[in-house]
Amino acid sequence: MPTDELDDNRYEQFLQHFLRDQTRIFAYVRSLLPQYADAQDVFQRCSLTLWRHFDDFDHERLFLPWACGIAFNEVRNFRRTAGRDRLQFADDLAEQLADRRMATLGQRDLRTSAVRTCVSHLKSADRELIQRVYHDRRPIAEIAESAGKAVQTMYNRLSAVRRMLLQCIEKRIASEEALG
Repeated sequence: MPTDELDDNRYEQFLQHFLRDQTRIFAYVRSLLPQYADAQDVFQRCSLTLWRHFDDFDHERLFLPWACGIAFNEVRNFRRTAGRDRLQFADDLAEQLADRRMATLGQRDLRTSAVRTCVSHLKSADRELIQRVYHDRRPIAEIAESAGKAVQTMYNRLSAVRRMLLQCIEKRIASEEALG
């Protein structure tokens, strides 16, 4: 393969991993730094470091833990160089937060997957209701009016759909945890 094609392939692979996990990587960094602006700066440095070291990434492993390891080192570097005038977490607290955050990242993936699966199993009308309320952020009164139904009827339906989703999500998570 010519060098340009290898570079394009490498770039595409990196983008696939990075774009899928960037929100979680930032959330991880943010959980370790008290100031939002600091977290943004460190995340930018982390993003560059991830790209520079992507050749070191073992594609047989998961990208997110590797990226969070690099992010943790970037946070430590930032904390080491940040001035004394800033509020900083103690080193042991930062490590505890990092460990806890890494533990919850996998749980969040499991829950997100369960939510998507359960929503996909809803009747189309219920899926549309969930879409309009949570994704489009439309008021229930507006949804009820456009459907020609009473507001309380829509609230009741939404409540029933939420209960169904909760039961489905809990079952899926329990079965996944039992398997793995």
